[in-house]
Amino acid sequence: MRVSIVKCENYEHQKVKSAIIKSLELIGGIEEIVKPGNTVLLKVNVIIGFPPERAATTHPSIVGAMTEIVKEAGGIPWVGDSSGAYGYTAKSLELSGIKKACEEYGGKLINFESTGVYSMNIDGQILKTANIAKSAIDCDVLVSMPKMKTHQLTKYTGAVKNFYGVIPGSGKAAIHRQAPTEERLSQAVVDIYSALKPQLAVMDGVVGMEGEGATNGTPVASNVILSSKDCVALDAVASEIMGFPHKDILTTRFTNERGLGIGELDKIEVMGEKINDVRLDFKKSRYLYYKLPAFMGKFMFKSAENISKVAISEKDCKRCGICLESCPASAITLEPRPLIDQEKCIKCYCCHELCRNGAVKLKTSFLGRQLLKSMKYSQP
Repeated sequence: MRVSIVKCENYEHQKVKSAIIKSLELIGGIEEIVKPGNTVLLKVNVIIGFPPERAATTHPSIVGAMTEIVKEAGGIPWVGDSSGAYGYTAKSLELSGIKKACEEYGGKLINFESTGVYSMNIDGQILKTANIAKSAIDCDVLVSMPKMKTHQLTKYTGAVKNFYGVIPGSGKAAIHRQAPTEERLSQAVVDIYSALKPQLAVMDGVVGMEGEGATNGTPVASNVILSSKDCVALDAVASEIMGFPHKDILTTRFTNERGLGIGELDKIEVMGEKINDVRLDFKKSRYLYYKLPAFMGKFMFKSAENISKVAISEKDCKRCGICLESCPASAITLEPRPLIDQEKCIKCYCCHELCRNGAVKLKTSFLGRQLLKSMKYSQP
């Protein structure tokens, strides 16, 4: 299986388009994937409508260029996603610049919240059924267009996890209740992935996000675009570029074990740039559980997740209610003051990820700070 890595210095439209075309040519060309008349769903990553410079969403230049490329191949481009918070997809597509890019280059914008779902039976590890956006099933060609980012709970989020967005409405919160840990959430994501048939992934790695991803990290110039016909293979390569051993990414490991893609680096042919020539050691999340040795996490720290926790800054909170509505554990109250009930909190960090005001803070205990120092993690 081939994964291409092509350098791209900035988001100027023609540079992005040329880099994507080159990355696609290195894996066989767009013509092998998109035939004239095919409907092509570009599944972008919109989260909750951060501006492009936040580096939390698929950049509109990537969306615009890929929309244009699909049209030139004779395809009919659809651009779609659902927000991490129910009811905010339309606004998120607009604020992220994705709506404008889609319209400018002739794509059809699809809000998964308002276009219906299919109830799918899944023979999964966690999920047995899931309500999946109709366009993800009805399209002729399904394309994952993720952002290169770290993630507090799953370490890394890429082409496979991007499909968590095909679950619109309150479905994501329900899954978080079923799957609050890294292992269970990763299995649930792979369950969803198993119900889909993606034919292509194109990753926006021109500017990635390190630290407290998927939304509260720091933009980092990674200057690459990756493409592959296998989302799993792309994730294996991308995570290595970011400084993660690819086998530590559970979504990659589980998809590989289930035969849903190639997740072993020695079985992947890397085209274009070499991994070592573009490798960056992205700063990782301060969320500690996945940094601890297994025996320490399970025995020495029976509730290791409590070493890192989230809290709401009363000063920064705007009382918008997004965290309250999105919390799968109903652990948040806003009156008389913003508060997270730590006994109810399942440490999914949805509130931290979805807060557009930066009011939800990641707190690390004294013990946690000492552990981070011993691991040579430099806190911001």
